[in-house]
Amino acid sequence: MFSWKHLALGVLAVVTGWTFHYLRTHPAESKGLQDWLFSKLWSHMSQVNAQRIEEFRKPMWSQVHGKVLEIGVGHGEALMLLPHAGSQSQHKVQGISSYVAVEPNAFLHPRLAQTASTAGFAVKYDPETCPDAASTSSANKDLPELTIVNGTLDQAPAHIPSFIRNHGPYDYAIVSMVLCSVDNVRANLHAIQELLAPGGKLIFIEHVRHTDSSDATVNPQYTPGSLNLQLWKTVQSVITPVWKAGTGNCHLNRDTGRLIREMGGWSKVDIQTHRGSDGIIEKLTPLVYGIAVKE
Repeated sequence: MFSWKHLALGVLAVVTGWTFHYLRTHPAESKGLQDWLFSKLWSHMSQVNAQRIEEFRKPMWSQVHGKVLEIGVGHGEALMLLPHAGSQSQHKVQGISSYVAVEPNAFLHPRLAQTASTAGFAVKYDPETCPDAASTSSANKDLPELTIVNGTLDQAPAHIPSFIRNHGPYDYAIVSMVLCSVDNVRANLHAIQELLAPGGKLIFIEHVRHTDSSDATVNPQYTPGSLNLQLWKTVQSVITPVWKAGTGNCHLNRDTGRLIREMGGWSKVDIQTHRGSDGIIEKLTPLVYGIAVKE
């Protein structure tokens, strides 16, 4: 017997299959759709994320000065944690001479520009990577410049956006909840280290794969045995393929802290691990944070 329900399911299956095939064979359109979807998701999640990690970011961000490079700035909430003078309503950034804000999702740029302006920067766009937005740049000679660059370091060292390379070396580089979603973690880390001046500092906070029970960097507030670490590591790996499809390529199972610690080229690496157990998101996303100093 003919069933409208079966027909609808058939049509849905055909449309879904065609859509996935089209997106696989048209990467530019696929990236645009993914970026737009992530921008809608992040508009609801970014503030919650910022509040969760503020206590870890604030002491590190308060020491940033000089020439700064940040990869994956998002909406730029952490810009408000930088050293400031003046009242809360009239922020003036202290000690920062220039800020290069790298964000490959153009749908996040308008809110990033607004946040940066509120934080006390004169906002500009890199005309090479943001040609359509370059005319909206604001100029104020009394404020440090923050330049938005639409790009990544995934193709380094073969390709680094020229604005990023030409405005180095940097005194500080920042990565905050972004290395989970880049295409090539090692390429990003090596490029950042190359772009830092000798003695320059990488400030980082990232969610990572659970480490084992012998990890000496875990926060003392964590009660040993309160989490089944092997179980949660398995859960992270199992659900990552689905998770990353809906969260802008975010991986739950990357060992970013170990990569930073073991890559060489640092004179010092201070790293801590926050292993929380309050709710499923904390259990899925333990944090590593700290500062690495270039030799």
